[in-house]
Amino acid sequence: MDRGVKFVLDNFDKTLDFINDHPEYEKYKKRVQIEYSRIKYIKFTGNMYEHFLKFKGGNHKYAEDFKFLEENGILSNELLADYLRENYSDEMDHYCGIEDLIVGNIYSNSEIANTFKCSNMGGMRRSKETNSLVLIAKHNNPLYDDQWTDDGILNYTGMGTENDQSISYAQNKTLTIAEREGIKVYLFESYKDNEYYYDGEVKLAGTPYQSEEADINGAIRKVIKFPLKRLDQTKSLIIDIEDIEKSENEKLKEVRKFDSSEIKNRAKIAESENISTKEVKTIYRERNQYIAEYTKERANGVCDLCGKEAPFKDKNGRPYLESHHVITLAENGPDAIYNTVAICPNCHRKIHVLHQKEDIDKLSKVIMKYLLTDDDKENIKKWEELFKN
Repeated sequence: MDRGVKFVLDNFDKTLDFINDHPEYEKYKKRVQIEYSRIKYIKFTGNMYEHFLKFKGGNHKYAEDFKFLEENGILSNELLADYLRENYSDEMDHYCGIEDLIVGNIYSNSEIANTFKCSNMGGMRRSKETNSLVLIAKHNNPLYDDQWTDDGILNYTGMGTENDQSISYAQNKTLTIAEREGIKVYLFESYKDNEYYYDGEVKLAGTPYQSEEADINGAIRKVIKFPLKRLDQTKSLIIDIEDIEKSENEKLKEVRKFDSSEIKNRAKIAESENISTKEVKTIYRERNQYIAEYTKERANGVCDLCGKEAPFKDKNGRPYLESHHVITLAENGPDAIYNTVAICPNCHRKIHVLHQKEDIDKLSKVIMKYLLTDDDKENIKKWEELFKN
């Protein structure tokens, strides 16, 4: 770690210690912690200097709030840039540029913003200074269903959180014309807050298309999907399996904020046409959490195979059943409600050990019964196509 970086982090520790010792400044603690979370991953003094340049001169809304630091011998954000230049001039050229980023490495939000000279907010970030467009795929956010195909294409969801998305809107248009206009596009993937895996430079691999997904208010809308591929396919991006599992759990928490009817509505349209796979220590296939949750709710606490009540309740008081794909994802079965059942752990293990045809037949009929009860004509047709043999 550069000496200048260590100084800044120590200065923030001093600030937090001072606030802890002086309750009258407690109201500023969260603001300091937020700023600390933005800089703690910065590795080089040059990048740290650039980060604090924006505070110089006190031209921001929190400048007056933190005058108390200078009065108590602690450097405020406004003074840090000049202090670094004056005292760590030998480290000013210690800097991470775009060309220094390493595919597969994890970077913080601040490092991304500083390196690309772009905003630190949003999923599509344009920088005219570096003539680039930074794309963020947030896999822990169920609003955006960005999935990789087995042939290395990421179907990236466009910009806009409510109503139909437009290809001519803001950075959707930028991404569409990027190659023609010489704008370089870079991709990061995030599975937990403030940690972003770097995928490298990407480009459109085909024509953008429309898909139906729920917006932030739960209304079904048309979204733009941009098929992207990495320019350099020789470098593997290996994701920590714990990060993926954590992001799935976070998405499930968000899903459970909706009522049963909303989960059902979203599950019915949430069939994943391209099951997302990633290179991890084992192959992990992402499941849509609306589908998984609705499948369990549909079973109403009773195993779809043995017909017995769930053997126990989880820590949230829910009957414990496990979502299972009758035609497994490994066999290219769809992640959709016409292929999923909720079964007890014992039956789940039995299915995977014995692979009995009678179990598949029974479960497929259970699914059909659900679809008929719901008069779900669209998914009945899909069930018939899947189980016709």
